[in-house]
Amino acid sequence: MNTPDHLYVIANTFNLCVVFLARSESTTILPLVSNMDGPAGTIFIGFIEELQHFIQLQLVDGCPLPPLHVQWDYHRDIRVSGWAAPYRNRMANWVMRYREMYPPHRHFM
Repeated sequence: MNTPDHLYVIANTFNLCVVFLARSESTTILPLVSNMDGPAGTIFIGFIEELQHFIQLQLVDGCPLPPLHVQWDYHRDIRVSGWAAPYRNRMANWVMRYREMYPPHRHFM
């Protein structure tokens, strides 16, 4: 599987919000096109980099979500443009927690 390309295939085929979690990069992917009113659900996929292995994860409802993949805004259909709104608070929570864990380095002269 070549992420995020294949994650978009999963999101579009099954009309799912796909949350990809890895040490090097984590992202949330929504379908680019759909005739439905919203995603049918959410699937969490973890990537174990050392083993090059993907696993499905079960996370708590309402958990923080990594930011939306940058390409979604550029390639999505107009009919799915509002689908990110229900996830925004959870994504903001992720960013806040990430910054707490990994504060920016300050350089002093």
